[in-house]
Formats: sequence, structure tokens, C-alpha cells
Amino acid sequence: MALLPRLSSVGLLLFLTSTSLWAEFSLSEIPPLDNKTPITLVAETGFWTDYLQTKMLPAFTRQTGIEVKVVSTQLDDMFNLQQASLRMAKGEFDLLSMEAGWAKEWAANGYTVPLEELAGLYDPGGTKAMSRYLEPYYPSLLSILSYRGEVHAIPYNNYVMGNHFRRDLFENADEQKHFLERYGYPLKAPDTLVQLKDIAEFFTRKPGDVLAGKLLKQPFYGVALMSGNKPHINDEFSAILWSMGDRWFTPVYEDNGRLNHFEVSRNLDKKLQVANYYQSIKPFAIPADDAFAFNEAADALANGRVAMWPFAYNNLWLKSAVVEKKVEGARLDVAQVAGGKPYVGAYAFAVSYDSRNPEAAYWLLKYMGSFQAQYDYAMGGGNPCRIDVATHTDFQAPGLKAIGGAFMASHQANLAWAGDIRTMGHFTSSVMGQIYPELAKTCFAVSRQPSHAGQYFTELNQTILRLQNSQGETAAMEK
Repeated sequence: MALLPRLSSVGLLLFLTSTSLWAEFSLSEIPPLDNKTPITLVAETGFWTDYLQTKMLPAFTRQTGIEVKVVSTQLDDMFNLQQASLRMAKGEFDLLSMEAGWAKEWAANGYTVPLEELAGLYDPGGTKAMSRYLEPYYPSLLSILSYRGEVHAIPYNNYVMGNHFRRDLFENADEQKHFLERYGYPLKAPDTLVQLKDIAEFFTRKPGDVLAGKLLKQPFYGVALMSGNKPHINDEFSAILWSMGDRWFTPVYEDNGRLNHFEVSRNLDKKLQVANYYQSIKPFAIPADDAFAFNEAADALANGRVAMWPFAYNNLWLKSAVVEKKVEGARLDVAQVAGGKPYVGAYAFAVSYDSRNPEAAYWLLKYMGSFQAQYDYAMGGGNPCRIDVATHTDFQAPGLKAIGGAFMASHQANLAWAGDIRTMGHFTSSVMGQIYPELAKTCFAVSRQPSHAGQYFTELNQTILRLQNSQGETAAMEK
């Protein structure tokens, strides 16, 4: 039975105007638990882990009598730490933390337990209780975290992209006048990739040039790109590729909706267009070394060095928004990414197949995904995964702009993705955890040696075919 909520036009309106339709989970709903075996969860180092340890987990222990240990780890180490334990069925971790790209791979390997199965075993309300519980979550995120129609994980940190841009520069009368004269259309946040390049070029200035009436003492750039030798360059390439109407590989379905196979296109035209486009915009990006990724891009914007971070992760809005404190007169805003296909995903929690206390892990999972938990996570600067939190009026108050300023943009982007997740091999392959690093490696190589783009993309196609056909559940073929 699928647990993915379907949004009608009426449902969308209700999502935007009401939170009372959704029952709120509380600790008092947890039944007495006979198994008092302590449980262990893996969590990302930072605010969320601190909040869990100081607030949520002590409250859970007081309610249930079950101690909870937290293994705090950096994101870079999270996959290997857990994978090593899962492969050997060591039972070290009861609650797993995962990036969306690992979800189907871990589910296909049997490492995570479907939420519906857990609800049927441990929840007095059964599977219906889980269905109701999941209603406030974005369908796009649940789709990514599902496997064969069943949701395996509850998302907590949504990193859908947006364009973080300096509204004060875009609304400056002199800049608007000069842009219109030069490009023939009004200056505003770009809707298309062509506009993005124009605006990036326009705002790139040398020391001694004037920007919004002020003489520049150092170079100023149109954009910050995450062009280092890190995974995030793939997210930029993917957003551009998807905006151009192409895929890295494409799922093909039977008439009954069942996945039949994947297609990997021999036609590289669109991928080569992406490579050319990326090269065309790099001259207007702040210089980046091999280590330049999301933190460096956010800092470039926060320090007043660029006009836009065009493929920003909205869960870093809090970091981008520092520009309003650092740069006199700066006003930050967010728009949808140019082209309209932002990279999307989330970090999530799931119950491990080898948990020593799966019942307690299930109830802690529900507690960590409750309205109050997501609300508090958002107040700490996280980007929520529940619609009722992202659209809560508290976060639209001017005084909370630095925290919630990108929530509505994320909301719109997540809703827009709802029907398209299943059209992407990126979000439907059970070996995406292994394919993703190959995408990142290829994108970086193409960005550094664009003359070899055709060779690199051809080799990538062969790698996708090999991984999907040797380790995936569904065959891939070249077409």
C-alpha cells in the first residue's frame, strides 16, 4: 500500500491555509514499551544534534524509560560509518541518518524498514495512523524516500535549491536603467538560463567601477558557483540539465505503472550544451579553487562579493542572510532557480533492519518528525520538510526573515516537484548512492576540461549502465 499523499487543487489550498486538519503527534501517544533496551541514533553534527541531546531525547526517555545514545558525525563520514555496520548486521544503530540519494539503495538492500510495516507492528492506530502522520510532509520528499510505493524514512532537513540574490542591487534605479539599455529587458531575478548569464555578466565589475552608486575597491562578481571538486557541482549541472529538458538517465514504466527499465541516451547534445553553458557563466563567478562548495558560496554572498548565489541550497538561507548585517544597505531575497528545476532532496531518519529495539526506534522517529520538532528545528535555522511548518505564519514575520525568508520559496519548489520525481533516474534508481559520486566526478572533470566533455559524458553513460546492470534491481539500456 502506497503512503504517498496526493495533492488536489483543493488540497493545495488547504495546505496553504490550515494546519488544524493534521493531528499533531505528542509523547503522550506512545504506549507503554516493555523492551527497555537503549537505542542509538546517528545524527548530523550541529544544531540538530545539540537540540536532540538537550531537549527531545531527555523528554523521550522520561516518557518511555528508554535511554538514547547519539552518534554525532559530519555528513562526509555519515554514509561509510553506517554502511559498514549495516553490511555486517552489527546492530550498532537503531535509527539511521541518510541523504536522499541513499534511500532507495538502502531500502533495496533491506537496510531500512518501511514505516507502514512498523506502524502495523507497533502503532495502536495501525497503518492508517502512519498515513495520517505523513500527510503534512511534502509528497516530493516522501517520493524520493520511498521504495516500491512504501515510505522508508521521515525527512527533517530539506535542501531544495533557490536563487539567493541581492534585491537592493536589482532594485537600484541606476542599475535597472543601465541593464535595460544594455540587454533590452527589465532587470529582475532571472527566470531563464539566458537571463541568468546576462545578469551574471552585468553585475561583474572591476575595482574602480561603480556598483549601485558606490566605488568598488575590489572585484565584484555576478554569481557564486559551487565549482570545486565536491559533490555539489553535480547538483548545479543537474539543475541546468533538467531545466534543458534532459536527464542523466530515464526510468521507463509499463502501462500499469511498474518500472520496466532505465534508458541512457547516446545523444549527448543537451549534456554538451550544459557543459558549454557552465563554461560561459564561469567568467562571471567569483574565483573558486578545488575546495569551493556550498559554504564558500554562501560566504561569498554574505561578504558582499557577489550579486547572486543562483543554485543555493535553501537550508543555508540563514548563512546567506548574514549579508544584511555585514553589508550596509544590503537586502537579500530568494527566487526560484533559473530554468525552474532546482536540485531537491532531504536528509532523513529511518529505522534500521538490525535494530535491537525497533519499537522504541519507531516511536522516537515519530517524535522527531512531529510538528513541534520540525518547528523548533526551523527556529534554529533548518529548512523544514513539513508543509504546516514551512507555511506557518510565524516564519513570515519580518523579524524572522533571517530564519524563514526562504521557506515559502522552498514550499513552492517542493510542490512543483511532486509529479516529476518518478520521471528521474536520479530519484528512482536503487544504486544512486554509487552513481551520484560518478556524476560529481564527471561534472568536475567537464568543468575543468570542457574540450573533453564528449569523452567524459560517454564514459559516464557506460558507468551508469555498468552500475545499474550489475548492482541495480532494474536493467538499464543505451538508446
